[in-house]
Amino acid sequence: MKKHFKKILATLLILVVVVFGFVGNYFYNFGLNPKVDKSAIVNQDSDGSKEDKTALNKWFDETKQTVEMESVTKNKLVGYKFVNPDAKKWIFVVHGYTSDAKKMVNYIKKFYDMGYSVFAPDLIAHGNSEGDFISMGGYDSDDLVNWVKKISSENNNADTALFGISMGAATVMNAVGKDLPSNVKTFIEDSGYVNLKVEFTYQLKKLFNLPSFPVIPAANTVTKIRAGYFFGDVDATKALKETKLPALVLHGEEDGFVPLEHGKAAYDLITSEKEFHSFPGMKHVQAERKFREQYWNIVGDFLKKHFE
Repeated sequence: MKKHFKKILATLLILVVVVFGFVGNYFYNFGLNPKVDKSAIVNQDSDGSKEDKTALNKWFDETKQTVEMESVTKNKLVGYKFVNPDAKKWIFVVHGYTSDAKKMVNYIKKFYDMGYSVFAPDLIAHGNSEGDFISMGGYDSDDLVNWVKKISSENNNADTALFGISMGAATVMNAVGKDLPSNVKTFIEDSGYVNLKVEFTYQLKKLFNLPSFPVIPAANTVTKIRAGYFFGDVDATKALKETKLPALVLHGEEDGFVPLEHGKAAYDLITSEKEFHSFPGMKHVQAERKFREQYWNIVGDFLKKHFE
């Protein structure tokens, strides 16, 4: 009877492990494997409209200077410099989930026209950068610190500001808690998440109507095995509490991808000089397009106050 019970117990345990692994792998691939289609995720807040960026893309290609660097994950990274001959300061522009530097050309060109030189990286497994998994701002933030050090060392340690949207904003927020050089003077985050586990739990409920347990623990375990990090490693709470840099937080009030609560949480955590602006009716990172004049007035005024 004992042997029979042990066999049943062992079988059940194996079954639990198999199911746990299957669930974890499914959701890992769904969210973090760059080879798996992400349209179900990224189209949540899409309004179907697209801007014609033909002229901007031409400017991007004609103006860019391509730079390469090794990631902390040992992957090859690619970034792009836009050197404004009249500029003395630099702004780093960091793209979001499943995007790349070129898709940030409207931001890059605007900062360039405002009188800054700009650097824009392709994050791990995005654009022309290599990688087998999406880092969600974790390893990306370590890479961002190294990009800043590299570009700064080549440009007389010029004053630098950090700007990011969505996952790029999470990258920026995590980076301010790391070994950034002292020439970084301020940062701007638009629609970023503070805590990856909280964001994934929200997405799980929204897209699948599932509770966090056991999916989040399963996906978290598989992510550690396959990508080398836990969701809890991507958490800007401590960085935001301890930063001395002036900060601008921007967020859409109807954001269905990264809820407004993340923007409010980021603002509340920051103890340095800070500003918060939300945009009524705006879904994920739509404010720059639909409130363009107001958006850039806010950004420009903030930079004049804290960067110039």
